[in-house]
Amino acid sequence: MKLTQYGEKPPVGDGFRDKLRPEIGETEISLILGEVDSAAASMLVTKMFQAGADRRVTTAEQLRARNFRVVHSPTRGNPLHVSVFPPDQAPDEPADWDDAMADAFNACFTEDGNLGGDCLE
Repeated sequence: MKLTQYGEKPPVGDGFRDKLRPEIGETEISLILGEVDSAAASMLVTKMFQAGADRRVTTAEQLRARNFRVVHSPTRGNPLHVSVFPPDQAPDEPADWDDAMADAFNACFTEDGNLGGDCLE
């Protein structure tokens, strides 16, 4: 199953998020179920078209190959919402989402339209 991540190109935004924001209680990174274009991703996430809208694509299989937990978690505003959680280092104890984990996460995504090949290496 393909999954899409929404981001915003500079100068509008900072690109794609690849780390959690624990300071606001974040425990997951949000993706969209299926492959959608940047305009559709913008509408799903921000409820409006953003001029700097961007998207990248991966698959649940690629993320799970790196031990990320991928869960379809629909919300009232987005029935296509998917949650990506860090791997567990012990039962019910998620690993820290550090720079190495961010690199593993990023390696699973498209680059110029090709699914990230480094994810399964």
